[in-house]
Amino acid sequence: MDYVSILSDETTGTFSCTLKFLVKDCDPNTGETDDEGYEDEYVLEDLEVTVADHVQKVMKPNFAASWEEVGEENEIEDTYALSSMKSLQEAVKTIIQFMGMQPCERSDKIPEGKSSHTLYLAGVYRGGHDILVRAKLAMGDGVTMQITVRSTDPHAAEVISSAVG
Repeated sequence: MDYVSILSDETTGTFSCTLKFLVKDCDPNTGETDDEGYEDEYVLEDLEVTVADHVQKVMKPNFAASWEEVGEENEIEDTYALSSMKSLQEAVKTIIQFMGMQPCERSDKIPEGKSSHTLYLAGVYRGGHDILVRAKLAMGDGVTMQITVRSTDPHAAEVISSAVG
């Protein structure tokens, strides 16, 4: 995958990175370098671009009002089984980190003994598009999540919604 394709349509990908440079000997007394040198390269760690890299966190003090303001026009809803998650707190932490969005109304805090919870997230997707997420979580055999995504842009809503799957 190259740089151009990831900026046009793709939202995630991995880049191989190589540092290429010219090595020249240097006289330690004078600080002068040789005119000639030789090319060398060093392979760096791969660079991974995730959904969170396309989102800027935004605090929405009144999530319900923002939710209604964005409206249902670009709304996507889906349900997922997060079977590897052992608790609601683990699921909330992972979802926040993965989506790169700001938790609203202290919804990242789960009261003791709860078997269900609703997480509210807000952000701005690349291009300046508001994006809001309501994730209803329930404990069972792992965590079940019903996610509803609203955005001012249909592509942004689709990317965020499909990122979990």
